[in-house]
Amino acid sequence: MCHLKGYRWKERGAVLRGGFFRYGPSAGAGWATVKITPGELDLPRTDETTIQYGSRDVGDFENLHLQILRRPPDENCLNCHGSPEGRVGGSQWSPRTDIHGTRGMDCVSCHPSDGAHNFAKGDVWDQTVRDDLDHTMYSCEDCHYKGKHKRAPRYRHPFSPRHMKRIACQTCHIPFLTVAADVACDHASSGTTVVYKTERFLSNDPREPRKWVAGVDPNIWYPSIREFKGRIIPTKPVAVLYWGDFDEKTKVVRPIPLWKIRNLKKPNLKDDDGDGVPELNSNEEILAFLRALKGEKDPFGNPIALNPALLKGGFLYHLTKKGEIEKTRHEQADLVEYSINHGIMGGPDVLGARGCNDCHVKNSPFFLRKILIDPYDEKGKPVYVEAWQRLGIPKERLDRLLMEQ
Repeated sequence: MCHLKGYRWKERGAVLRGGFFRYGPSAGAGWATVKITPGELDLPRTDETTIQYGSRDVGDFENLHLQILRRPPDENCLNCHGSPEGRVGGSQWSPRTDIHGTRGMDCVSCHPSDGAHNFAKGDVWDQTVRDDLDHTMYSCEDCHYKGKHKRAPRYRHPFSPRHMKRIACQTCHIPFLTVAADVACDHASSGTTVVYKTERFLSNDPREPRKWVAGVDPNIWYPSIREFKGRIIPTKPVAVLYWGDFDEKTKVVRPIPLWKIRNLKKPNLKDDDGDGVPELNSNEEILAFLRALKGEKDPFGNPIALNPALLKGGFLYHLTKKGEIEKTRHEQADLVEYSINHGIMGGPDVLGARGCNDCHVKNSPFFLRKILIDPYDEKGKPVYVEAWQRLGIPKERLDRLLMEQ
């Protein structure tokens, strides 16, 4: 799967989505006849698979040792990692989008493995898989400051070294992205998932996300920024709306699976934002939905939730003992954020390339960039906060940071 050139990823995926799990590897190697039919979300699937081990289109048994590549091609890495990296994280690895790819580097240049296939990795905000391997790959500083990669250019920045200690390299070297990504997921309004892309709520103007700047690539959007282990990093947040069962003693919310409420008789919702899709946003609608969930049972006769709650825009909504809405801050209602590490740029697009005024200016595109936290308020309008608020910067300090340096 990783080392075979020309691996048939489309056929493998279709076979797995059809439920023929035992045939997935064989289909990918080209040893199967797969009848593909359209599936949900434009993902093909198959209802019929015939194994043919005599096929030599991809994996020829007699010459398989000649077709196995010692160095896995990027295509094979990206067939697993490319979709979440782009659709969820917003970044993309290619010679067009990352300067390292432009210079001929590939995935295993930065992510080599040992004999046990433990791949070198860095450390990101949103993942906890194999934390024991954190920082086993070369960092930006290792290559470009400490000289561990002999061919990596070494550049001295003219500004204060405090920036290097306080801000991750990616924050300035990934100033914007152009790959459409998920920016909001509504699991609450209809019983099915409604996904909104970046172009719906973000634009090529970081300060005015509902307006587009003429003459600038309309696909551009700007990442969020947050603190992680003492440094400012770029992230791609997703505003998520969902129902849960709230335990008032532990303050923990257990998400309610959508299948439990999909066929529930739901209150009527209005389309306040005019996009043709009714959304759950007003207090009246939230109250009606909470009351509809209270005491209802799922298709198997079990209670849907003992204490139903809506998580939306940083807040938790649930019913009081008097049957009214109580709205409180809750960490499980906050943004779901994904670290951004691919899409590295060089040259004039990098923050700071034109001097301090790239960030330290009255209308700063860095500190004042807008970040979506809720796709619709009570009137159906999106809710944003500015980057300085997410970073927890006091207002008086912000005033100093916005002074031209």
